[in-house]
Amino acid sequence: MASSFISSLNFARKEIVIYFDIPMFIMSIIGGCLSLIIFLSLKTFRQSSCAFYLTIKSAYNVGLTIGSMLPYIMRWGFGTDWGLPSLFFCKIRNSLATVFSSGSMTCLCLAVIDQYFATSSHVHLQKWCNIKLAHRLTAIFTIIWILQGIPYVVFYNHIISSSTNTTACEITNENFSEYLAYGYYFTISNVLTFISIIFGFMAYYNARHLNHRAVPLIRRELDKQLTVMVLVQVLINSCAVLPFGITFMVRKITATLSNPVFLAKINFASSTANSLYYLSCANNTVLPESNQIIP
Repeated sequence: MASSFISSLNFARKEIVIYFDIPMFIMSIIGGCLSLIIFLSLKTFRQSSCAFYLTIKSAYNVGLTIGSMLPYIMRWGFGTDWGLPSLFFCKIRNSLATVFSSGSMTCLCLAVIDQYFATSSHVHLQKWCNIKLAHRLTAIFTIIWILQGIPYVVFYNHIISSSTNTTACEITNENFSEYLAYGYYFTISNVLTFISIIFGFMAYYNARHLNHRAVPLIRRELDKQLTVMVLVQVLINSCAVLPFGITFMVRKITATLSNPVFLAKINFASSTANSLYYLSCANNTVLPESNQIIP
């Protein structure tokens, strides 16, 4: 009975990957490329610091889709784990995934804060919205996340199971595993998410009151478009990121349990959360009113 239930969960996970993740993968690539084309081709967006953050976020999402989502689909949808025959790929895949995902969340957070400053009635806050500062902050945080990705290269290794005699690509350092569960997924990811939510709603509040201020029409409409974009992305990103962090922590806490049915449930929940997490990659920037794009 237990083995039948576990097999059903494994089959359901495979079906989710094939019928949900593959279409989402295609949408992520197309959406990311369209976002980059839109932001890089329109002069108005090229001069906006918020649009710059969203451009870099789209580039990170495309990288995460190709470098992490594609191997995930191949592993759980078609039974081909590219990390098993190659130790290098085992290490670099996880390192690049954390750089791309962390960079994407950070750029979204910076875009929301930037848009709050841009729509603020206080002139001294508006001065923080400039493209040079956006370039510097993006470079600084990119370096930070690259440095954080180095331990992945060091501590991800091939592990051979003594019971099943199968090889897996896993973390071999307990301290680093603790950091991922409680330091990164529970603390850093949630902090970035909650900051984005708070500033997103404050920016939306400011944008609703732009009509009452002496703001040029083009600037006002651009700020409204960008505010709606970042708020929608924040809400979708929150629904995608939080379940992933929770299931990662639960897997960490229950790793020593020997109940195969319970572990199968946890793995299925983790896989579902993974699919939701990749939804944030498909959530590339699409203008809410494409027929009113400001050239």
